[in-house]
This record gives sequence, C-alpha cells and structure tokens, in this order.
Amino acid sequence: MKTLLMVSLAALMSVTAARAESLRIASSADFPPWESVDASNEIIGFDRDVGNEVCKRIGADCSWANQAFDGLLPGLQVGKYDLIISGLSINEEREKQVDFSAPYADAPNNIAALSNSAIAQAKDVKSLEQSLSGKVIGVQTGSTHEAVVRAHFKDAEIRLYDRPEQVADDIVAGRLDAGLMERSAWEGLLASRKDSGLTVAAPSITSADYAEFGRGQAIALKKGRDDLKKKIDEAVTAMLADGTVVKLSEKWFKYDVAFKKK
Repeated sequence: MKTLLMVSLAALMSVTAARAESLRIASSADFPPWESVDASNEIIGFDRDVGNEVCKRIGADCSWANQAFDGLLPGLQVGKYDLIISGLSINEEREKQVDFSAPYADAPNNIAALSNSAIAQAKDVKSLEQSLSGKVIGVQTGSTHEAVVRAHFKDAEIRLYDRPEQVADDIVAGRLDAGLMERSAWEGLLASRKDSGLTVAAPSITSADYAEFGRGQAIALKKGRDDLKKKIDEAVTAMLADGTVVKLSEKWFKYDVAFKKK
C-alpha cells in the first residue's frame, strides 16, 4: 500500500509539472534597481523578483531574456515573448498594442542637469518647464518620458537614447542640458558619477502632473491571452494586499513604490 501511494504521488507530481505553463519573460536590464545584470550576466532587480513571485503564484515555469527597451513590445506582439516585465507604464498608446495586468508599482520621475544650471535650481514643475525652454533634453527611446517631453516641453529639442547611462554621460559632457528619467534610475547614475556635477532638480514629476506617465507600471501580455491575464491580475492583487510588493520595493529602492489605488 505504501509503495502504491508513493507511486501515485510521484505520478501526480509528474502530471502537475507537465501542466505547468512555460512563460518567456523579457526585460530591458539596463534600469537599476528595476532590472540590471550581475557579474554572471543574470537579470536581477525589483522587476525580476516581482516576476518570479508572480510565476510562483500562478504555477508557471518562467525564463528571462534581456531585450533592448524599444524591442520589448514588438517582440511580445510577434510571439517571441509571453510577458514583458520592465517597469512598463500603462498608457493609451501602449494599450492599443498589448494588454496590461493590474498595476504593481507607481514610480516618481525627475529631471537631472548639471548643478550650476538654472534647471537644477527649479523648485516646482512650472519653473522647471520655464527653465527647459529651448534646451536639449535626453530621454530613453519609446519611454513615457519621451511622450511627456514631446507633449509638454515643446520648445525643447529632444534627443533619444537606448540606455539611461548614455543620457547621464551626455549631460556631463555638455551635449545635453537635461534628462528625464525615473527617480531610482537617477540615484544609481548619480552615485557612480559623484564628482561630475550631475544633480537632480527638486520637483518630482508624476502622472498627477502629466497624464503621459500613465497609470502605474504593469506586466504586458499579447492581446487575447485573457486566461493568463486573469491569473496574473489575481497574483498581483494578492501581492499588493499581503505586502509582498512593499517588501520588494523596500529591498531594491529603500522606499515604497507599490501601486496605491487613487
């Protein structure tokens, strides 16, 4: 009887494993602490931990790939990936292309410039806009930051970059007057450029200032995968309710970026 029970249990475990859904997740691992790569070229960060926890809760076997940011949504649409987890903000333009899970985070954004510039002295959003008139602003290609600058800083020249560190380096080199990125990205870039003169302007900018920032960060799926979306939504909602996302954000950001219902 014991042998029969063990065989039956092993068979059940085998069937369960066989039924586990295999999901391919892509992330642009150049935006710490959201995502980056370690010495072993392994993706690490807040989004990796969030994604791994979601996979655990929905019983999926997940693999990760590092993809340039502007290739994330096209890769998802053609079936190269099943999910995008890369600090991706929900906005109307992206919703035309893909579906989004319930949002799990909502991060503040900042303009950075050299400390001796008028831009760095701005104390509120209005003075920030005025200081950027006629200036050259760098943003990451395909980001909500690009959408914000195009919509609200129309007197400025926009330059597009593949990676955040390129924006920071060009400000230091004098090729840009300023850059717009998420707050935590600037923190890491400033820490590695301590004597460069690069600094963050005081006012943080959120979706309350500019709707183009979207409605929080979420997991992107190819349109039509409703069953998978439902499972992910349930997992994200539970992770917000039980404090998991808060714990992970404290681990990686040292402050809370968990999405709060407005």
